[in-house]
Amino acid sequence: MSAWLALSARSASDFVDIKNQLIPLTADWQVMQVPAGSHALPSTLSEAKSVIFPAPVPGTIASALRAAGQFDYGKNDFDELDVWYFCDLDLPGNAAHLHFEGLATHAEVYWNESLILQSENMFIAHKLDLAAHSVSGKGRLSLRFLALNTQLAQRRPRPRWKTRLVEQQQLRWLRTSLLGRMPGWSPPVAPVGPYRPIMLELQSPARIIDHRIRSKLEGADGSLEIELTLQSVHAPTACSIHIGEQEFVLNWQRLGEGQYRILGLCQMQQVKKWWPHTHGDAALYTLELSMAYGDDRQTIRLGHTGFRQIKVDQREGDFNLHVNGIPVFCRGACWTPMDIISLQNEAASLRHMLILARDAGMNMLRLVGTMVYETDAFYQLCDELGILVWQDCMFANMDYPVTDAAFAASIEKEVQQFLLRTQASPCIAVVCGNSEVEQQAAMLGQPAELWRNTFFAETLPGLCQQYRPDVQYWPSSPSGGVMPFQLDNGVAHYFGVGAYLRPLDDARRSAVRFTSECLGFSNMPDDELLDSMLKNGETPGPHPAWKQGIPRDNGTGWDFEDVRDHYMAELYQVNPASLRYTDRERFLSLARSTTGEVMAKTIAEWRSTGSSCHGALIWFWRDLRPGAGWGIIDASGKPKAAYYYLKRAMAALTVLITDEGLNGLALHVINDGPEAFEGELELNFYRQAETRVAHGRTAVKLAPHTSIKIQDYALLPHFIDTSYAYRFGPAGHDVVAAVLYQQAQQGRQGHEQAIATDFHFPQSHQLAVQADTGLQAHCSMDADGGYVLHLSTQRLAQAVSIQIPGLLPEDNYFHMAPASCREVRLSVIHGKPIKSGHVQAQNAQGSVRVAVVNGAVTGALNSVAT
Repeated sequence: MSAWLALSARSASDFVDIKNQLIPLTADWQVMQVPAGSHALPSTLSEAKSVIFPAPVPGTIASALRAAGQFDYGKNDFDELDVWYFCDLDLPGNAAHLHFEGLATHAEVYWNESLILQSENMFIAHKLDLAAHSVSGKGRLSLRFLALNTQLAQRRPRPRWKTRLVEQQQLRWLRTSLLGRMPGWSPPVAPVGPYRPIMLELQSPARIIDHRIRSKLEGADGSLEIELTLQSVHAPTACSIHIGEQEFVLNWQRLGEGQYRILGLCQMQQVKKWWPHTHGDAALYTLELSMAYGDDRQTIRLGHTGFRQIKVDQREGDFNLHVNGIPVFCRGACWTPMDIISLQNEAASLRHMLILARDAGMNMLRLVGTMVYETDAFYQLCDELGILVWQDCMFANMDYPVTDAAFAASIEKEVQQFLLRTQASPCIAVVCGNSEVEQQAAMLGQPAELWRNTFFAETLPGLCQQYRPDVQYWPSSPSGGVMPFQLDNGVAHYFGVGAYLRPLDDARRSAVRFTSECLGFSNMPDDELLDSMLKNGETPGPHPAWKQGIPRDNGTGWDFEDVRDHYMAELYQVNPASLRYTDRERFLSLARSTTGEVMAKTIAEWRSTGSSCHGALIWFWRDLRPGAGWGIIDASGKPKAAYYYLKRAMAALTVLITDEGLNGLALHVINDGPEAFEGELELNFYRQAETRVAHGRTAVKLAPHTSIKIQDYALLPHFIDTSYAYRFGPAGHDVVAAVLYQQAQQGRQGHEQAIATDFHFPQSHQLAVQADTGLQAHCSMDADGGYVLHLSTQRLAQAVSIQIPGLLPEDNYFHMAPASCREVRLSVIHGKPIKSGHVQAQNAQGSVRVAVVNGAVTGALNSVAT
């Protein structure tokens, strides 16, 4: 069946999308690789001896090879060969245009033997008029992707500085992603192919050919400015737009033969504001255009928008983002593609990933200039889930030739298309010119006048003002201060705690204002992923197969596993190398908790009352390949231990402990949400991880969007060396636990619920390993048929790990105070069978086995030795 016939029914509806009459061409594609320059026309491919594979479109040559079972990391240099995609089409008589949403990278498009399109920028979409190029009836559509190495070999002017980020400096001339081309941290999977959809547009009696939609919040009221260009056989007799439940009449005027401009300024009173989810509801309004042609009526869905206001306080070197007049501590991660091989987002998996981010208390994700602009579905889900987006333009580290006229025109069109594509999305808060261009130039000793060129200083802010005046433009990440990378001014990249092995209190001493990437560590995945990726004889450590998945800065004599092990030695007073040899399981356990503990304590410092910091984005979200990468989500999509530590530290309503030295411990109660909070705060001190030696409790009350700092001594009846700073003899305690309670709802008098907990270890995180902590576990089903794991412990249970294949816990790797209980909900992982698992405390020799019988969790056997 022809590709267009298989999908043509999509257009048959009274309601059509703004991309109406667009039919994805996904079927019957094939692909082959040939030597660079060996075949310049489709007709010569029959002479090639290359293997032909079925090809998923959209996709890449790497994803085609993977589907054929021919892919392996490092096996192919995807920039070395020409790649040809082709499919046979029988175009209907009403075919009007072909849309190419993204071709990576230098591409030629042929209809039979005729060249109909050339593209040199993978970030630009193309719309091809079929009639103008005599494209009709039956024929073959062929796409040739020229070997990038051939393009790189061309002689061009040298850059003013070189970067270690990439090996080939001439990449600065080519508008392609740096993914797969950055030795040290990106696997060698360069994107080549039609990585975004190819669509056929059919002729239509009426269609939108251009649209400008701009929402604005002024106080409590909202306005929507709309300007559409309509191409129609018949003149409209009436036009209106529905914004949610409200309808507004629009004006229209004739532009020329068959074209009309539709205009309107819609004023709405008392609109529901769009908030990041930590601070309120992400209220969205659907937009539907209604047009009458006499007795006929057509409705076109224009998507959705939200009403919110973004401002950034930059006084005295600050970077404090305000949403709707409220300062927001932005926390989250640097987003990474869900699948570096195909660059595709499967709908259910994308939603799952973004829900994981939201549920972790993350209210901002950064799209970094080394990668790709995301799909429409990504921004739409961020709108829906209340996740702010920091959007880099796709430039990083290099000296880009912005004075070259052709290059300048291409990148200006690239950014313009992105801003128009996402013009109605309230999630986009910051558009940033690039990643580390200013930093790179400054660190290599270039004079200040070369740090920022006219494109980033003038052209880009001008485009943002024209198309997205509601967002904040920032020229480079990092930028601000005397040096672009100055930590206490503007936006920083903070790796003091991390790559530079600074002590944990450096996060406070550095006086960070906003860090758009930080805390990069080699985060150890769970055993399930390790077992799936390691072959016989391969183990975590110095084995070459393992090291391929460990990120490093190109050219350094260390990697980020060395960084993690440094902090393991600091926190747990162990020798990581020796421990890896003698007790592999304990080494893995400490590796997982180390990075989680360090990240959580650093975030606590930055979120504490009085901190200078207003935002922190973790480097980064998800691993690009299996292993212990920077991601807090592993390559299979499962959260690592660090994810759960951050989830507790980033929660909208929480309590955090900071060590104030001789001033003791400070307890920071934070209420980011829109409702007032009333509850109680409890502070407990334990000796030998079992005996409670001191205790205090107080009522707390917080208004919406506020935090308070409570001194530990305010809860205690007498002096205790709470931080063990005076050191008058042995410490009287080794564990401190703060618990935030919320009073019960009406009808459950006397019942209280623990909202959040935080723990502090005044001497060392290394606690004596006990034969049995008294940890017990059993499962039950709730009223909705979901699994609930019930846990209790007699002694302190440290870094309690829940590992039940097929089930994902809502919390994991948490500490449990002595004589405490808690419940953890477990959700089913789609497509994975539920198997027996175990629960184990880091400071216990034995584990608790959770049994599965006939696919159902039925109970647990306690204290089974490991």
